Order: sequence, then structure tokens, then C-alpha cells
Amino acid sequence: MKDNALPGIQLFQMADRIAVITGGSKGLGYAMAAGLASAGCTPILVNRNLEEGQEAAKKLAEDYSLPARAFKADVTNLKEVESVVNEVIKEYGKVDILINSAGINIRGAIDELSPDEFNQVMRVNVEGTWNCSRAVTPNMKKNGYGRIINMASTLGLVGLANRTPYATSKGAV
Repeated sequence: MKDNALPGIQLFQMADRIAVITGGSKGLGYAMAAGLASAGCTPILVNRNLEEGQEAAKKLAEDYSLPARAFKADVTNLKEVESVVNEVIKEYGKVDILINSAGINIRGAIDELSPDEFNQVMRVNVEGTWNCSRAVTPNMKKNGYGRIINMASTLGLVGLANRTPYATSKGAV
């Protein structure tokens, strides 16, 4: 186990696991990718911005001395998501873990936001989660193993002013 492993994570050995993390180049997605990498898991970052994803994957690879990859996909586009999942399976043979961390938040008063803004948040946060889960499920079933982690929020349970699209989407997740 690496000296830079996160506390507590040393209890887990994940050297043979492949994890796909959407929104994995920053924030919670990156933190989860680093946590998995510290346990030996190979992180596959999926982002809309390929360069940002590649920089994050490079840092993970350097920090944890393991392979890490980045792929470009918009989680709202099922064909793009399926293409990435197929590439990961072709290269690594499987997807063991999916972390649906990609998400957006458009803030504003409900009477000032447009239906398009509301729908944009719902597409990324809800439809994107569904698309990614749908894409990995056949491989997980075939292999008899899989874990899907969906990132919700306390705002999905308790609303907050000027966050109606986000709260609605996280409640759906």
C-alpha cells in the first residue's frame, strides 16, 4: 500500500478494480477518484472537458503510481456514454464501480429561471445519472459484480431558496 493512502482506506484492497467516475476531474468526483486510487483501484475519469480530465488523471497516476485515464463524454448523451463504457471495457475488460458525480447547479428564483434552465439541470443531474447507470449495467451483470454510487444532496430532502432545479434533481437522484 502506498504511503500516501488515505487514512482508513488501507483496510481495502482494490488493485483489481476499475472505477468510472463522472465529473472526476474536480471537486467530490476527484476526491472519490483519489480515494479509490489510494486503495489501488484504477480510476477512469469522464468529463466534458478532455484536457481537464487528462490533467487530473495524470496527477492521480503520478500520486498513486497506477494507470488512470480520462475520456470525454457528455453524460446527457447516451451514445457518448455508451461509447466511453465500451472503450473502457475493451481496454480494461470490465467496469466494477460507477460513481455518478457529474452535476450542475443553476441558481435563481423560481419565477426568474427559465424552463430550459430547469431542464438543463435535470438532464445532467438525473438523466446523466440514468444514462451512465444504464451503460455499465450489462457489463456488471455479465461479470456478476458491480457497484453504482449516485451523488445526491441534502437539498434533495430539504429545499433551499433559489435552488429549485438543483433540489428537484437531487431529490430525483
